[in-house]
Amino acid sequence: AQGKKLRIVAVGDSTTAPAPDWAAPIKEVCADCLPRSLAAHGISASVVNAGIGDTTTRDALARLDRDVRHHHPDLVVIQFGINDSWIDVDQGSTAPRLTREEYRDNLRTIIGTLRTDGARVVLMTPNPMRWADPYYIKAFGEHPGLLDTHAPRGIDRLLDLYAADVREVAHQEQVTLVDVFAAFEGYGKVPGQSIDELLLAGDGIHPNQAGQHLVCKLLTDRIAGLYRAD
Repeated sequence: AQGKKLRIVAVGDSTTAPAPDWAAPIKEVCADCLPRSLAAHGISASVVNAGIGDTTTRDALARLDRDVRHHHPDLVVIQFGINDSWIDVDQGSTAPRLTREEYRDNLRTIIGTLRTDGARVVLMTPNPMRWADPYYIKAFGEHPGLLDTHAPRGIDRLLDLYAADVREVAHQEQVTLVDVFAAFEGYGKVPGQSIDELLLAGDGIHPNQAGQHLVCKLLTDRIAGLYRAD
């Protein structure tokens, strides 16, 4: 890391994607501030943002060659889960887009493929959500038994499980984990703080600027630790 510029690819859904794709008020997402943040640790890095909104690990597998492997990265950061676990109740669905089994299998396949290329992998849990968007509150409120719109964390009932799956896969595959989910929840448990301060107002799903900077710090610390260990 001290003698070359690291090539990093960040692949994920809209929470990873360039801000103009989903939140114009956000000036920089994690991938934007990561090179500057790593430079403070003496690590020179270039980061390709391969995040695309409304995508799952199934989509990631389909575009892995084009959007990730094509760049010959030294390190790949992976963050999916919100869309994988999401129920399209407004479209008549009552089940997650992807089962937990497929979600885990997709993550393992992605990790295995990147390892054959010699790339390091960092898995990130998805960030937790909160009820804020009136559209989804109404949609799920009309279908009791799916996600509890009266419980502050009701929107995370399934995401809790998918975040646990990321931790399990990271442990089994022995890859580096950045537990964004736990960090956001921990922030909200500090007296005088709320997790809503890390999420877009009226959205409750995507990290706002403060949330993006927190993710960037978590990721920077973990990457810096990896290369210090070398």
